[in-house]
Amino acid sequence: MERGFDHIGSAELSEATKAELRSVTDGFFERPLEKAGNFDWEEFKRNEAFKAIMMPSPLFWVLANFERSFTQKLGQQMYEKFGRAVANTNDAVGAAETQYACTNLNVGRAEEDRIETVISELADGERDPDWDAEKRELRDIDAPPETRKPIGTVTWDLWVEDFRDGRPLAAEIKTPKPNRDQTMESKRQMLKTVAAYKHRDAPTPICRFVFPFNPYGSLDAYEWWPPQAFFDVHAEDGMLIADGFWDAIGGEGTMEGLFNFLLEESEGNIENLKQLAGDETL
Repeated sequence: MERGFDHIGSAELSEATKAELRSVTDGFFERPLEKAGNFDWEEFKRNEAFKAIMMPSPLFWVLANFERSFTQKLGQQMYEKFGRAVANTNDAVGAAETQYACTNLNVGRAEEDRIETVISELADGERDPDWDAEKRELRDIDAPPETRKPIGTVTWDLWVEDFRDGRPLAAEIKTPKPNRDQTMESKRQMLKTVAAYKHRDAPTPICRFVFPFNPYGSLDAYEWWPPQAFFDVHAEDGMLIADGFWDAIGGEGTMEGLFNFLLEESEGNIENLKQLAGDETL
């Protein structure tokens, strides 16, 4: 089967980065392949009679089991772990962690009120998203210690130390078609973090809402509407999208290199799936 991808260039990752990435990809396919291999057609016909009758192909359901397990695992783990692997082999940035918890955060009442006002106005279309302006509004609020209260823990999908000017990157990674509630909560998390770090000695994180790829190709062509109430996606405002993200944490050409690495690594897995499915046309 021809597997040409005309959007992938010739960039290559360093051997150190490839080795770090293999620590993520090794074993990634084991569970999906195991679930596909354990598919029992006779049992499926008994338990899912309507599905089996409407699509009476064991091959289809073997592949469906694999795809479901693979996609679930991809969404749960892969992007942030790839990001950590890329950043941790890039000497231009500091150490990276996934699921990084910012603890002991406090926000003043006036700051919290302003955050909710910003979120409400964005949600109702009463203002346009402007990350710099939103941050500035929070910085301009006076929040003396007696007005502050704990807001619990804020967890970031990917945290990269010394990302820019001694400040860490705090990345919230979503698939590029998030729903409205997910996007709204991500913007709230970014605003809370900016407000809370006003009251700490540590550098304020560079908070970014991240899409690891862009199915529309260019920013101008992006048309999925839910996130656009809260972010100026076309301007990548408060965001890192596709190669803008990967190249920021790994250097120029990282996204192309990552794609080429994954294509190389996929060959053995395709052979395993062919054997399971008993079909050489995959």
